[in-house]
Amino acid sequence: MNERWDGASIARSVVDRGMTAWSTNAEEVSRTLPKLTAEVEKCLAAAPWGVGAEGEAFYRAHLGDGGPTEMINQCKRLAEEIVDAGDRLRHAIDNTRQTDADIDHDLTRLTREV
Repeated sequence: MNERWDGASIARSVVDRGMTAWSTNAEEVSRTLPKLTAEVEKCLAAAPWGVGAEGEAFYRAHLGDGGPTEMINQCKRLAEEIVDAGDRLRHAIDNTRQTDADIDHDLTRLTREV
């Protein structure tokens, strides 16, 4: 990889807007997914498929491999991962900014010493 990054800079306002949007969406997901999964669990608990042979066949086909339960578990994990990814990204961005500032400070000091 011979990509040149000379003169590359981080547009702080763009990054901040993106991180704000991410945080807003992550909060919405954290607030909404538990309600949605609770609604699915409530619907499943109601057992609308009935108790006859057809209902039993539907139950086995629908829940046999744990499909809805796995979906609910994945939704819960997804909400946590979305929030965590934003936190980790914010930390990485802050580290990058600090490193950039430290390098700039060192180069400025080096230039003055020469």
